[in-house]
Amino acid sequence: MKQSNHYLPAPAAVIDIGTNTFRLLIGCIKDGKVVRMATDRVITRIGKGISKSGSLNTDNVEKSITSIAKFKALCEKFRVQKIIAVGTSALRETKDSSEFLERAKRDAGMDIKIISGQKEAELTLQGALSGTIQNETPSFIVDIGGGSTEWILYDSLCSCPLYGLEDKVQGPGDRSRRVESALKLGSVNLGAVRLFETFIRYDPPALSEIEEMKGYICDKFSEAIIHTPASHHSPLSLIATGGTATTIAAIDMGLGEYDGDKVHLHKTSFSAVKAIFEELIGLTLGERSKIKGLLPERADIIIPGTLILLTLMEILEIREVIVSDYGLLEGLLIASAIGNADR
Repeated sequence: MKQSNHYLPAPAAVIDIGTNTFRLLIGCIKDGKVVRMATDRVITRIGKGISKSGSLNTDNVEKSITSIAKFKALCEKFRVQKIIAVGTSALRETKDSSEFLERAKRDAGMDIKIISGQKEAELTLQGALSGTIQNETPSFIVDIGGGSTEWILYDSLCSCPLYGLEDKVQGPGDRSRRVESALKLGSVNLGAVRLFETFIRYDPPALSEIEEMKGYICDKFSEAIIHTPASHHSPLSLIATGGTATTIAAIDMGLGEYDGDKVHLHKTSFSAVKAIFEELIGLTLGERSKIKGLLPERADIIIPGTLILLTLMEILEIREVIVSDYGLLEGLLIASAIGNADR
């Protein structure tokens, strides 16, 4: 758990019940900005095997309920006035999500609301923008999770901030971008846990597994992103949030211990992401677990997560990614402050 050095009044708490990780943020909004007071996260992998079974992982449900109870205790310590907990990809698609919600309420005293992929993308945008990311060019924001990937194309220079994207490569350096002036964002069933369980059988993974997985990622992104009708000629900035992105930044920086403040707004080049990926796929799980910046619990799913980011950079022809430690949780905190978290 990370905790600030001073206590601010009127704290609220927001919790992300993710496929791989449960995350907590306690904070408040001061002068229009997010103030983090305490954070915590636990890798529960509650969505393990969900693609095949359609159910939450029984072995990890107990750990998940215990983690939620731990979060609730921390919230009580900080005397938070409001707690908002949301479930994302795993709870959206599992057939036993209602049972889990009932257990969380009964055994941990926590009400959890399942949000749609679109709502998750909206909140991620709000949170990323609160992290002082400002670009004169349009930004493609992506949140790579365990079960899904949310994306938004944001243009601060336009009256409508969200757009869809079509990118046609006509030759070296010659590209045509197409957007439509309507709210456009999305959620794709591409996640690090989901891809790992679907494609990777060998350790290290076989080249054929990597190639098949990359083809699948390309197809999914093409279906979700490449559909828009008007032209846009500005270059794009890529902003990535979520555990995969922050882990890549931590590896790139060689951090012995994760530090969100150091990771936030770290820029990683395409060549650096590619070099990290090529190193990862040549190592066994045990060897990957020893890499600085990589939590051992993420050592298996970091390969598919990194491939999602790498493939997206190739599709969009982007040479650098800005990593944000702000995202869904900060968006939730802002939404709770303006009474928009449940809409």
